[in-house]
Amino acid sequence: MVETLTLYRPVGLKEAELVVAEGCAGFPPRLPDQPFFYPVLDADYARQIARDWNARDAGSGHVGFVTTFEVQAPLAARYPVRTVGGRRHQELWVPAEELADFNAHLVGPIRFTEVWYGPGFEGFDTLPALLEELPLTLGVGDTDLPFVSLVRDLPDAVLVNLRWWERVPAQVLGLDEDRRAVVLERLRVAWARVNPTWPLPAAAP
Repeated sequence: MVETLTLYRPVGLKEAELVVAEGCAGFPPRLPDQPFFYPVLDADYARQIARDWNARDAGSGHVGFVTTFEVQAPLAARYPVRTVGGRRHQELWVPAEELADFNAHLVGPIRFTEVWYGPGFEGFDTLPALLEELPLTLGVGDTDLPFVSLVRDLPDAVLVNLRWWERVPAQVLGLDEDRRAVVLERLRVAWARVNPTWPLPAAAP
């Protein structure tokens, strides 16, 4: 069995959507002005960036995620550890042209472990419209199937917004409290069915 190294990466909205679009199997290519990919070695450092930078940044959609992933240790050892601030501010600098190879050496999915929302986050407006098409009657049969379909069709919307949907007033979503509780619980159950090895991120305190 190949030894692995646990790494972390803070990401904003666009990068999160691109990671989800790839089934959490790798990170998207760097932009022309981004010569390096910077995974970090410490969860607190990733949390600091997600909370204090991404969640406050309009370019990040006013949301910051901490992602966690495993990479084969021999591959990670190619890249020296660079300290860019305090002793916990340690990163690997992966040249952009080597990112595809780096992704090929990931072990298991990229996991979104925490999410931080800034005051400018507005969320998706898809939930109320989609719920109009979903049967919410409790009773006989697998009433979670419509939610399973929603999770399969719009995983990025669910992953990005679910913790936000939990914290905003129910009226913002066009729902009453009881209906929101049913909807969100069904979404959590559906997510676990569709993505058993890919948990939803924990809400920030």
